[in-house]
Amino acid sequence: MRKVFLQFMVLFSFLPGVSGHHPYYVLQADTASINSRNANLFAEARTNPDLTMLMAQRTLGESRDINYKKGMADASLALGSAWLTRYFNKYDSALYYCMQAYELYRAIEESRGKARACYYLSYVYSIKGDLDESERYASLSLNFFKEAGDTRGVINAYHVLSYVAKQQNDLKKARGLINEAVELARSAGDTVNLADVLNTLGNIYKDMTLFKPAIDAYFEALGLWESIGDSNGLSIAYGSLGLMYYYQQEWDKALEYCFRKVSVSEARGKIYELSKTYNTIAGIYKAKTELDSALYFLNMGLKLNTDMNYAPGIASTCNDIASAFMTIPRLDSAQKYIDRAIATARRSADPALVEYYLTLGNILKMKGETSSALRHISEAYSTGREKKLPMIVRDASILLSDIYASLNRNDLAYRYLKEYHQINDSISNDEFHRQVTRMEIQYDFDKKQKAAEYARMEERMMNENRINRQRLYLTGLAVLLALVALMSFLYIRHNRLRARYAQIDLEQRLLRAQMNPHFIFNSLSAVQDLILSGRLQNAGTYLAKIARLMRNILESSREEFIPLNREIETVRLYLDLQKLRFEEVFDYDISLDDAIDPAGISIPPMLTQPCVENSIEHGLLPLKAKGRLAVSYTMMNGLLKLEVTDNGVGRKEAAARSEIRKDKRSVSSVITSERLDNFRKTLRNKKISFEITDLFIREKAAGTRVVIMLPYKKIFS
Repeated sequence: MRKVFLQFMVLFSFLPGVSGHHPYYVLQADTASINSRNANLFAEARTNPDLTMLMAQRTLGESRDINYKKGMADASLALGSAWLTRYFNKYDSALYYCMQAYELYRAIEESRGKARACYYLSYVYSIKGDLDESERYASLSLNFFKEAGDTRGVINAYHVLSYVAKQQNDLKKARGLINEAVELARSAGDTVNLADVLNTLGNIYKDMTLFKPAIDAYFEALGLWESIGDSNGLSIAYGSLGLMYYYQQEWDKALEYCFRKVSVSEARGKIYELSKTYNTIAGIYKAKTELDSALYFLNMGLKLNTDMNYAPGIASTCNDIASAFMTIPRLDSAQKYIDRAIATARRSADPALVEYYLTLGNILKMKGETSSALRHISEAYSTGREKKLPMIVRDASILLSDIYASLNRNDLAYRYLKEYHQINDSISNDEFHRQVTRMEIQYDFDKKQKAAEYARMEERMMNENRINRQRLYLTGLAVLLALVALMSFLYIRHNRLRARYAQIDLEQRLLRAQMNPHFIFNSLSAVQDLILSGRLQNAGTYLAKIARLMRNILESSREEFIPLNREIETVRLYLDLQKLRFEEVFDYDISLDDAIDPAGISIPPMLTQPCVENSIEHGLLPLKAKGRLAVSYTMMNGLLKLEVTDNGVGRKEAAARSEIRKDKRSVSSVITSERLDNFRKTLRNKKISFEITDLFIREKAAGTRVVIMLPYKKIFS
């Protein structure tokens, strides 16, 4: 019982208003100081009860001096808590102070205070053995915590109600109450309390011998304690799991978790926990019939209990050692330890004394000391009947039957044997009813497990369907993107091919315009005249120029860009032939910007000649005076500026002179404009342009200027 109470005292340290430091050594008689000290006293009550009693008495006196009832109530409750921790017995100090606190909280109508006081009173009455009162105060605690809206307090109240139900051997009720606490802690996201109540749920399942649900609960609690790094919780979980595997006779796993608990308990300096774990380990080795190891750990546990001066632990361990020596058998050693167990239990009024008498009687029976054995076993039998301990009465009955049979007292031997079987049958019937209850609970548990599994499976299927849909959407999107990419590629390719075909068409049309049969015929006629007049050298020179011009035009028509020096050469050849053809009716000049290297850049071919041809045929030939033609190339804004200027009659006069020649000029200009538009689209350069300007002097036509902004490329050798 002490073990369970201390666990719940740990739980209560998490209730509202309970926190811990040591700033209460300076005492000031004001409410703020009293409240601060009382808050710290609750934390100190469990770890340092003696100091808590001293300070709480002084705080209680100061609160009385200023008639501060809340301070009086808090100090009284701290005193009750300290008495419960320091003097764990059935005496009245803890009851007195907890009840005093409850009455004070009732006077000031503080729900949370009343809840905490009732919480402690529930444990006080449980220790005193009055389980009805314990349950009543636990129920009051639950109601007050609900009234205060304190979720953590409600969880702890359900916890203590479950504890009381377990004390009343109503495990089904205990399980229902602790499940309320579990669900509430889950919904509140309270990791600390959830781990505690899950561990208690595991303990209840363990007492019901429902080992699988118990292990599930313990492992969930272990996971929560691991997540928050709670070494105390880890120690509890390891110990619980060790016991569970021990009950299932899985010795290796049982030892694994017990030794894990040993490591944690040693690190935390928890001697009491360590002594209990050593006893459990000894029980495992005894079950494995490894008695040397069992005795080793029992002696280690005995030493720790002796160091703590913990009488119940000393007596219990000595009894276990005596039982181990009985098995070997080493009866003198067994009697030595059972005598020590009995002496210790007598001094501490240990209720387990009757069990030790039974062990002593069994040892004496094995040693052949029948008279002494009969006396001690009879004493155990009488005490067992008086205190309604059926297991003690049953075990004593079979031993008494054996002894009386050996003494030829068959009537008594039969009487005790009959009683043994009656009690055994009764226990079996009780066990049968418990087994039925366990089966019902197990069925309910399995049903919930299956429902949870079905829910998980349904959720998993929904997730898989969602993932499949997402995968399908992604696949469809990928296919769509691939189709869009393919269509875009085909569209771009189609546009490029169409642009290329348009460019080729324009170049062919321009080639046809430049390879003018009339121009070629007239040029050859002029060469013929030179030959007939005997100027053979001049005729050869001009014939070579015609051939060179035709070759340049044909070569340029196959390329998108040609070097600027070749374009200039073609224009120069053309102008020279036109001068020959028209008998020097004009002069020309071709100029380049100093920054231009004609061999280092390339431009689209056959754009200069159409402009020059238009200037000659439509501007200069109708002119009565000698004409002038200027061609210049300059750099401007990342483009090559081509400028063709003449001093001819102008576009208006030329149009008036010949409608046919106007149409021809329009064809050349249109082709040039279309070629430049195509370059503007493909190169994405809006600055590429084609502009024709009429020149005037005193409002009289003085010629034409053509300006073309051309793209160019650098030539890298």
